[in-house]
Amino acid sequence: MAIKCILLYKLPKGVLPTKSDAERIITVLTEQLCCVQEGGRGTGGGSGEKQLEALINIYKQTQAPDLTAVASPVSLTDVWAFRLAREAPSKTFLMIRLAGPRGGLRVTEAEPSIRSFLERRLDYRQRAQLAIQSYSWSMGDKHSDVTVKLLQVSQQAQTPKVLAVEVTYHPAVDLAAGGAVLAELAGRIAELVGPEVPGQPGSLVLLQPDYSRFNAEELPGAYGPMHIVVAYNELLAEGLGAR
Repeated sequence: MAIKCILLYKLPKGVLPTKSDAERIITVLTEQLCCVQEGGRGTGGGSGEKQLEALINIYKQTQAPDLTAVASPVSLTDVWAFRLAREAPSKTFLMIRLAGPRGGLRVTEAEPSIRSFLERRLDYRQRAQLAIQSYSWSMGDKHSDVTVKLLQVSQQAQTPKVLAVEVTYHPAVDLAAGGAVLAELAGRIAELVGPEVPGQPGSLVLLQPDYSRFNAEELPGAYGPMHIVVAYNELLAEGLGAR
């Protein structure tokens, strides 16, 4: 499997991305980096067909713990259920967000039935379903080792709440081997999109998920679907946290 990184299109708090923000990024990809639209015929400004990358169901535990039942009640937790539509469509991954001052995270692969289990539990309520969709290009030509995607995060087919760029480097299978190349590519894209200036409020910021906080059973050495879940979790937390 290839390795990936994500650049968040960072906007001031309370500001949502617009069509012109997406066009600004697409112009850089197609005109300055000569990216070729996947499934397209050239480098033109078209963005091609939108693809679903992931669906995320967010569940919150709504029933308060019974303080009289045990001396130290279990902290409330949120559960985010990820389905990676292209990378692992038949699997469900859970990002368990533990309550507490450190806000611990656990990631695990679960049986597909876990979603219906969470929906049936009386103390959990689904608060939202988010979709990550993309437009894809190959950098340089259609046989390139690099794929670049414009990601859009939306809720219930509404206007995108978050924009980001995902860069995939196909020859590498782990971050130790290809991380430097990936970071260089991401840095170049961010540089070309440019900094925030008056009348142009957004800029691309490289997200750096802390993969080291997860143990080897959760995240093996080779880059895989659970790494993507961690990266998408970082995108949602950083992108939606300012909304």
